[in-house]
Amino acid sequence: MKAIAVVVVLAAAGITALSVASCSVHRRSDGFACDPSGGGNSCGSGRFCDDGFCVESGTSGACPGQCTSCPDDHSCRIECDTSNACNNVQCPSGFDCTVRCTTAGACGSVDCAQARSCDVGCTSAMACSIVTCGANACMVRCAGSGACPFVDCTASCSCDVTCPNPAACPFMACPTTPIGDPCTQNGSGGALCSSDPPGCGLCI
Repeated sequence: MKAIAVVVVLAAAGITALSVASCSVHRRSDGFACDPSGGGNSCGSGRFCDDGFCVESGTSGACPGQCTSCPDDHSCRIECDTSNACNNVQCPSGFDCTVRCTTAGACGSVDCAQARSCDVGCTSAMACSIVTCGANACMVRCAGSGACPFVDCTASCSCDVTCPNPAACPFMACPTTPIGDPCTQNGSGGALCSSDPPGCGLCI
């Protein structure tokens, strides 16, 4: 009888362990499926498409596919050093992006609209097309004729553009102060964007 009781107890314990184990299995839901090649932020704010499924930005160990590397949980480095290497670049939502476009036609457009911050370098003739900054801090460096044909950082809380050759960045749209003055190096519209003037550089 004791032997039978022991067997019954062991069997019950085994069933319990299996139940617990089955509850701990994490399965990917089709509700979080996404197309990593579809463009745009198909996962919505705070998430990015990783290996066909939406995951939270900053998830430990997760590096979005568009990043060359992720030095830490919330940073993304995108290196584009050959022609058409990156086509159109989109910084993943919630990440600090460093984008380097170092040859002609390396990047196409650069979209930082969802990034936590952006540092963009278009350092060759025609390296980029449109550079779009989001609501957060943005730094853009342009070198070479037509490197940044249009820089748009009107939505940024802080935007700084470095462009030693006017032919590198012929058109740009900068933020304004709360009273409507342009956030530019000389305070006039059409000049290089700068966070230095009073009322600019208002990132929290």
